[in-house]
Amino acid sequence: MSQNHAEGMIDQFRGYSKAMFASWLFYKPARILFDAGEGVSPAMHNFIYAIERVCISHGHYDHVGGLTGLILSRSNAMGDREKPLVIHHPRGDAQIAALRRYIESIAPRRMSYDLIWEPVEADSTIPLATGRTPTFLQTFPMRHGYNMSVGYRMVERRHRLKEAYRNLPGPEIAKIGREKGREALHEYYDHIHLAYCGDGMAVNPDEVRGAELLIHEATFLAADDRKTESHALLAETLEAARAAEVKCLLLFHLSGRYTTRDFEEAMAVELKGKQTPFPIYALPPRHPRRIRLMHGGA
Repeated sequence: MSQNHAEGMIDQFRGYSKAMFASWLFYKPARILFDAGEGVSPAMHNFIYAIERVCISHGHYDHVGGLTGLILSRSNAMGDREKPLVIHHPRGDAQIAALRRYIESIAPRRMSYDLIWEPVEADSTIPLATGRTPTFLQTFPMRHGYNMSVGYRMVERRHRLKEAYRNLPGPEIAKIGREKGREALHEYYDHIHLAYCGDGMAVNPDEVRGAELLIHEATFLAADDRKTESHALLAETLEAARAAEVKCLLLFHLSGRYTTRDFEEAMAVELKGKQTPFPIYALPPRHPRRIRLMHGGA
């Protein structure tokens, strides 16, 4: 992926992320909100009506604290108040279950739109209608201490020439197509458009291999700052992204204990002498709303 392509994808995001306080990211082309931390409704304003799905990674407050306001605002504010909203969430998460009961207890008896709660497992598949290319969401497990947490990857079903035909001249390929049919020439494969990992330790590279964009936390800069096996170190996240051969990386959920300068210096140390061909963006700890280019790829 070229840097221009990466920038094009990054420009489609709005969000906020600061560890322990709030995290949310809205991806405009798919109309998906990944997590719903505090402050999402006032920050999005009338863009809340563009949201068609909310993909919750887990039930911690900093990832669901804005869900109540989002749900009620869509029913009361000025906008398309009849557009349905689907909330995907890990099945069996007690905190989300409690939040749902609270929301239902204070919401109007008749909401102006259909609110759909859809539980997911660690390996669910969710169809999407986003154009001619068949696209779907897949969930995958994330290790976040003792808490249940899932990541979401957006996958496109694509096709390409079978390996046996790729080096043949065009006229010969066309002849085979006429004789055997176009379907005989092609094979289908799944391409990861983006992967959102929520909170957790470094993702298993096999879950996000080849992703155009990996969105991954990097809460800590030093191992001594991590007290439990719940959050990733910057070094671990970078290593997972390299191993997965992603095309672009967006870092979020950075701890506010660090200054942006601390993060820049740690990034320079971790990149030195290591091949990191993909661009790296981040929501810096002291500027958690502004996505910033940290490394151009080399």
